[in-house]
Amino acid sequence: MNEVLKDWGNVILRAGIILLIFFFFFWPMKLEGSSMDPTLNDGDIVCMSRFFVQMGWYEKGDIVVFQYNDKGKEKTVLKRILATEGDHIRLLVDGSVEINGEILEEDYVNGETNGIVDMVIPKNSVFVMGDNRELSYDSRQMGVISSDDLIGKVFFRWFPLNQMKDY
Repeated sequence: MNEVLKDWGNVILRAGIILLIFFFFFWPMKLEGSSMDPTLNDGDIVCMSRFFVQMGWYEKGDIVVFQYNDKGKEKTVLKRILATEGDHIRLLVDGSVEINGEILEEDYVNGETNGIVDMVIPKNSVFVMGDNRELSYDSRQMGVISSDDLIGKVFFRWFPLNQMKDY
């Protein structure tokens, strides 16, 4: 009887370790909505890493997942980082985005980039926007996102299978 319990204990321990590894390094997430079109689409399944954001391993251009409180309801949101702490971001009249005086090259954008933004990103914060600029609810409306609210960094799309891609 002790051998059976010992074997079960080992199996449960190993399963727990595997689950922890997946939780921190390879957690799957299904997208809902079209704010990241055309890069990521409604129904796509991506893998995110919590470890990357905990270590501060994210930068401009990365797609991140974060929590956002929308009228008392917690939402999990996925957007692209455009600026990090200390960066000066401006949205120009022609729809382009300027970071620290340089126009950002954004071949992934869908739609017009509208809004009025001229700010320096505060410490421990990021400015995020969706790739589908006309439909995205992002830092133009919700303000900067605290680095503490970042949950993970998207590094791979694995569904649909014919569109697998790393980021």
